[in-house]
Parts: sequence; C-alpha cells; structure tokens
Amino acid sequence: MSTRTNKVQSTSGFLVCFIIVTSFIAGCTSVQHSHLVPSVSTEKHVYAPGEDILINFSNAPGYQYDWVAVYADGVKPGSGIFTRLFLFTDGTNPGGTSGITKGTIVFDSASDNPENSEVDWPLAEGDYDVYLLCCDDYGVLAGPAEFTVRSGTD
Repeated sequence: MSTRTNKVQSTSGFLVCFIIVTSFIAGCTSVQHSHLVPSVSTEKHVYAPGEDILINFSNAPGYQYDWVAVYADGVKPGSGIFTRLFLFTDGTNPGGTSGITKGTIVFDSASDNPENSEVDWPLAEGDYDVYLLCCDDYGVLAGPAEFTVRSGTD
C-alpha cells in the first residue's frame, strides 16, 4: 500500500470516528427542556353563588403537590391569610399526584378549605384571585387570574 492510500484510509477513519462521536455527544446534549410558561385561567369571569368554578392550568412542573388556590381579591399567597379554596392539580385535597402538568380543576361544594375554620363554600359575593402554586408552598407559578361571584348571573 502506498503512503497516500494509508493517509486516505487514516483520514477516512478519523472522519468516521469524528462523525460518530459528534453524533453521540449531540444526542446526549439534546435533552429537551420545557421553557413553556405556566398559566392559570378561569372558564368564566363571573360565577353565580354556589356555581361550580372551573379553573384551567397548563405547563405546571408536575410535582406531586402543585396546587391551585383561590384567594380573596388582592390577597397574596403566603401572606398569612387563608386560601378560600384549594385543590392539588389532581383535583384532590388532601392528596396530590406527580406528573400532572395541565388540566381543569372544579371547585364545588366539596371544595371547602379544611384548614380554615370559616365555611368557604359557597364563596361569598365578591372578587377573587386564582393562583397556580408550586410544591405545597407559596411559590407562584401563574396568576392571579381574576373572577367575580355575583348574584343574578346566568
């Protein structure tokens, strides 16, 4: 074999190895990370007293204790004032299930906050804020989404 043939084979071998290694590294570093922003919204802006309240959420991180909470208008999560209503993203309280990143929560007569001595359901007429919160804590992922409870609505 000539020196030129050896160089071509050597260069070809190097290129093949380079392509394989580069492809492997690219495959290892192409893990997809979600950069989608979490969101929370209400199905309606005005609800009648005692009407089921539907809350949509999306792009939650999917931790077991991510939760959706209803506060009186202007109350900030973690401020020491109880939530009016709350459910984990799987719709339970107590509970929680990992892996839920989107869905619809229904607040209804079974949604009274057991940690609050006041009766929270049905919500009194007034304005409310809804938040998507992280990790059984008060880290706000999304919100507030606003809604009103008012008599005389259909």
